[in-house]
Amino acid sequence: MNEPRLLRDIKNQGQSLAHVLAYQLGEGHPALLEASHLLRDARKIIVTGSGASLYASVPLQYQLAAMGLNCQVADSSELLHYQHRLCADAVVILVSRSGESVELTKLLPQVKKIASRIITVTNEHGSMLATGADLVLIIGSFEDERMAIQSYTGTLLTLMLLASVVAGDLDQVREEMSQVLATTATLLNGDLEGPRFWEGFLEPARPIYLLGRGVSYASALAGGLVLNETAKQPAMGVTCGNFRHGSVELVDSNFRGLIFAPYGKTRELNLALAEGLQQFGGQVLVIGPRDEEHRRLRFIDVPTSDRLAPLTEIIPVQFGAFYLAKLKGLPIGALRYIAQVTRDEVAF
Repeated sequence: MNEPRLLRDIKNQGQSLAHVLAYQLGEGHPALLEASHLLRDARKIIVTGSGASLYASVPLQYQLAAMGLNCQVADSSELLHYQHRLCADAVVILVSRSGESVELTKLLPQVKKIASRIITVTNEHGSMLATGADLVLIIGSFEDERMAIQSYTGTLLTLMLLASVVAGDLDQVREEMSQVLATTATLLNGDLEGPRFWEGFLEPARPIYLLGRGVSYASALAGGLVLNETAKQPAMGVTCGNFRHGSVELVDSNFRGLIFAPYGKTRELNLALAEGLQQFGGQVLVIGPRDEEHRRLRFIDVPTSDRLAPLTEIIPVQFGAFYLAKLKGLPIGALRYIAQVTRDEVAF
């Protein structure tokens, strides 16, 4: 029996990431270098997109901000209708898998009048956003059937490599990618797609909270989206710190939480939060390196560096969404109300 296309898209991410890496270090590298020069000299940087493209932009903002660059991430629909003046004299990065997202195509002519430079990050050479920009970064990921799976991690990697070129540590990131690809292969060849792992934790009647800090906030947001799209499951991505300021009050035996805890300066804070939620009766899974000092916690072992963690820690959530869709008897990979590319702000 043939595997559903969605499952093949999930399992093919190792090859897709290797392809993106080879492209960005080869044919696509001149564009990365040119983009890095624009960002270093920019007075202000605005990164914008929708859905998975927006969430894939979050690590870039964190990394550029850590270098002292003035960078903001903005939802393209909000930027279009309320905030487009933020783009005045800025280098604007438009992120869209298709290069045809409706809000960005409407935003482009407004931004052209006031921006310093426009960079488009897309998987489609001939798209409207690609042809209308001053510079185009082609992602080079394999194509997805519908949901952004390979193209999401491919966009993440492209933007992370851009940040590393700006920082001048591309060689270090290239070395770290060998570990990322090894971890990806381990996860993709594991048993995360079936009931033996998820049964009793992921259940249709229970919403899921995805909690992370730093670049892993992207994983919390994108994980919520893939659960919404694939499994039609109520799920929400929140920062760990913000969750503690009130939302923690909802935790009881019905609570289900996925907590991202990669190596890094806030890992112990995230593990402490996981232990606290368990003490309140909630069920928690930690996505990050296994830790023998926290034996009461249940881990999905994802041992990668914190800055590249979003490339791998999203994979268990994708498998979880696939499992829930099967559990609910849903058509795997089907969209009920939207097309793969959103081309209208009103009609579905």
